[in-house]
Amino acid sequence: MADITGVLLAAGFSRRFGSHKLLAEFNGQPVIAHSAAALEPCDQIIAVVQGDDQPLQSMLKTLGIDWVVNPEPERGMGYSIACAIKATSPVDGWCILPADMPELQASTTQQLVDALRAGAELAAPFYQNQRGHPVAFSAGFMNELVVLDGDVGARHILHQYTAQLTAIDIDDAGMLKDIDKPVDLEA
Repeated sequence: MADITGVLLAAGFSRRFGSHKLLAEFNGQPVIAHSAAALEPCDQIIAVVQGDDQPLQSMLKTLGIDWVVNPEPERGMGYSIACAIKATSPVDGWCILPADMPELQASTTQQLVDALRAGAELAAPFYQNQRGHPVAFSAGFMNELVVLDGDVGARHILHQYTAQLTAIDIDDAGMLKDIDKPVDLEA
């Protein structure tokens, strides 16, 4: 059985939100709790956080989720991904999810995990022809993932390896919905 790690990208600054969006309540729980639940089909979950984010670290401890510190969060999502990959290797693959996506269904992640276990090198969910999250990478992409930097995440890897992408059509609009502003929690 493949060892798949779920990665919660949680080292952002919540600038547009105005306060800590991952701790904001959504349907009775913090946003991060919902996003973490969506990664439960993975064998383990790790979050990438800022070193001084004690409130988030405390919440992750309550949720039973380990974390790794991004020592330079200003370097963006790509660097957070690199931090997670370095901290969790060797594994068979990763499902990478921005932590501000509380409407994502665990069944979506399950299909990606199943695809990796069936031999997919790269897998992503699609809803109405739009690619969503999480995105799953096999261990074969470790060298590309550990050198990521900047705020575009792993998008260029998806473009570069389109021929290896297993696209999975899924009826889960939550894979496209992230939280940027407080109004997004109400929508």
